[in-house]
Formats: sequence, structure tokens, C-alpha cells
Amino acid sequence: ILNLQFFRYIYNIDEDSRLNKSRHGQLEYATTMEYIHRYAEKGAKILEVGAGTGRYSIALAKEGYEVTAVELVESNLDVLRTNSRGIKDIVSYQGDALNLSRFADNYFDITLLFGPMYHLYDKEDVHKAIEEAIRVTKNDGVILVAFLSVYAIMSDNYLNGAFAAGIEE
Repeated sequence: ILNLQFFRYIYNIDEDSRLNKSRHGQLEYATTMEYIHRYAEKGAKILEVGAGTGRYSIALAKEGYEVTAVELVESNLDVLRTNSRGIKDIVSYQGDALNLSRFADNYFDITLLFGPMYHLYDKEDVHKAIEEAIRVTKNDGVILVAFLSVYAIMSDNYLNGAFAAGIEE
């Protein structure tokens, strides 16, 4: 279940430049790519669930990996499709982490589950997203997951956000 805060976030942030406009974003991107490259063998089939505007998916497709991107938010998917025109080895679908039924069991070498885990709040939804990632990933494959701890949320929303600015929400 997605909440109102999620929709405020996706419509108030420039997701396409988030990973390159700040040092935090650049560090996140470089670190994440380092981990992906540790596990991605040449020709690997990679699924990115919650692909956003495709920063990782497009870069990985350009490197020769067979990439499938799934994105929930239509405006992000539009940017992903525009930015990936002419790049082979990438396909994209609108969908969400809770239902990957369009994909066969044990198909992908690597599954990236980054964005969705920030926005799933029900324990059952979190488990369903992880179960779906496990189902579509090969038995000897790798799943990379990113999430925010409650401390990061508190810091961002209260200590560095509206609270620090003295704004009441």
C-alpha cells in the first residue's frame, strides 16, 4: 500500500537527475554499480523492479547486459523509454513489485529491488515483493535490495526536513 507521502515524493523530485546532481546521489550510484558489477557476469539477465527513469537499467544495457525494467509510475516509465530509445538489450514494462507474474520462475541472474522497498509499509507487501523477486531469480542468482531504516526516515523527515526548518506539517 502506497501512502500520500510517496506521491508527494515522486511528484516533487526530479528522479531522472537524482543520482547525478548531488554528491550523495553520485556516491549512491557508484556504490550500487560496484555491487552490481561484483555479481553480474557477462551476458547476465538483469531485472530491475522499480526502475524509476532507468539510470541503472540503461547503464547496464549499454554495458551489454540483457535488462528488463519494471516501473510503477507512468511519468518515470515515459522518461525511461525516451532515454533508452535505440539501446538494444533493454525492455520496459509498467508494473509493480507485488506482481511479477509476467516473468517466468528462475529466469533472471540478478534482480534489483531498490525503489519499491522504500514505499512498501505493510509487512505482507514487503514479504510479497521479496517473494516475487526470489521466484523470478535463478536459484544461483543474486537479489540486491535497498531499503530505508526507520532512523533514516526520522532523520530525513524530522531532523533535516520540516522539523529542522521549523515548519509544521
